[in-house]
Amino acid sequence: ATGVSVTDEVTAQFAEFKKSSNKISFIIYKIEDLSKGPIVAEYTSGENEPFQSFLDKLPADDCRYAIYNMDFTTTDGRPTNKLVNIAWAPDTARVKAKMVYAGSKAALDRVFVGVSTKITAVDMSDLTEEKVQEACRKFA
Repeated sequence: ATGVSVTDEVTAQFAEFKKSSNKISFIIYKIEDLSKGPIVAEYTSGENEPFQSFLDKLPADDCRYAIYNMDFTTTDGRPTNKLVNIAWAPDTARVKAKMVYAGSKAALDRVFVGVSTKITAVDMSDLTEEKVQEACRKFA
């Protein structure tokens, strides 16, 4: 553990995000200060914001966490959705950032209660909409 904590605002925001009435597509989080934290929301999407918009908001050379409300179709054809916990740690990020983000992930995981689909991505090929939907189908 790195001693980096999650703010109460992040916890409250996630409680709202996981409600079935939620229309927000995703929230991106960052560690405010790598030496001490905390984890804060950096960007909250609008309603039904597309997956490409999410990808465009991830920095090319720094780490982030995200929660994504992914719509997908189950293997037996039912449309549904699932919350996905995403850790973005691109190869181009600084080593210290990757270490602190990896070591602080558990603090956010404790807040994201009930989120079973988790993805760690090191480049954009790990994070296509199809791959995220496929990860959701494994637990649908």
